[in-house]
Amino acid sequence: MKKALKITFITFTVILVFIVGFVLTLHVFEFRPNETKNIAITNNLDNENNNYVELNKEISILTFNTGYASLSETEDFVMDGGTKTKMDSQAEVEVNLEGIETILTRESVDIYLLQEIDIDSKRSFNINQYEIYQDALIEYNSTLAYNYRAIFVPFPFNPTKMLGKVNSGIATFSNFYLEESTRFQLPGSFPWPVRLANLKRALLINRYPIASSDKELVIINLHLSAYDDGTMRKQEMEALKTIMLEEKNKGNYVIAGGDFNQSFPSAYSDYQNEEDFQYKDIYTLKEAFYWQAYPLEELWFEDNDFIFGVDSSTPTCRLLNKPLDTENPNNNQYYLIDGYIVSNNVTLISVDTLDENFKYSDHNPVKLVLKLK
Repeated sequence: MKKALKITFITFTVILVFIVGFVLTLHVFEFRPNETKNIAITNNLDNENNNYVELNKEISILTFNTGYASLSETEDFVMDGGTKTKMDSQAEVEVNLEGIETILTRESVDIYLLQEIDIDSKRSFNINQYEIYQDALIEYNSTLAYNYRAIFVPFPFNPTKMLGKVNSGIATFSNFYLEESTRFQLPGSFPWPVRLANLKRALLINRYPIASSDKELVIINLHLSAYDDGTMRKQEMEALKTIMLEEKNKGNYVIAGGDFNQSFPSAYSDYQNEEDFQYKDIYTLKEAFYWQAYPLEELWFEDNDFIFGVDSSTPTCRLLNKPLDTENPNNNQYYLIDGYIVSNNVTLISVDTLDENFKYSDHNPVKLVLKLK
């Protein structure tokens, strides 16, 4: 009896010491970004050769959440109700990377806003995806802001499926001379110790001088929170609104684009507030327990003369509760959460969601063509 108790006590002590040591290690190596950080610009274009943004000239932009090249049509994801955290092989990730590269080079836009770019993550077999996209867009300058860095993510609580090391971020590519790039840390965080191995979301703000103008084109690349209780999402939106309004009041041209993880107004109707609205058509939740994309704060943006750039004819995202049902598309849960919000000194010429059938990512790219008035 005493021997059994001794073994139990020793076992419990070892486990407790391991857990405490593990949490302390995560605490010591926690990603603690500053509120703002200047981001190095790779391959910046020569300002002496007039690689400037111009007024009244078409500018094309593409936003694309690439799903770290691991959330393609065959995949599900544990946070959405699935079971997986990564693809079965590196070869499958490489196929997705090739497909995403093809889309990027095919569109040949002026500015790319990419989200969920892994640099050295176990979940995507430690491939440096940022370098791959830099090679594909070799004539573009590029900047990257980390929004997820953890030496080990112990989730899900299954030793064979844990995410492990994650280094991931958002990246902006352009063929214009870039004056400055800044990572702006968004407010809000998960409680300790959950935050130790969780995202620290940021805005990537790029400033482009404009030919024959003292104003700037301000491009904001973003990927906002999805799985919090709503508190962080609201804090992030308040920060975004403050920055956009300040830049607009300066007379700058402001474009925020990316994955908002919130429904654009054309995906819902009868909006009164966040609790009182109805989804339209294919965006209605098929099951009450599915992840819900709450509406963007439509009225504030309209009252402050901002314009939504979104194409509601095609979903921009699908739920990863199961692999994509290609035979019966109506069985899939869709969302309209990727797009743009722009200041009213910008003329929207076209907004198109590129229907890639979620082959390489759980998101479709959204292409915007505009002019600066």
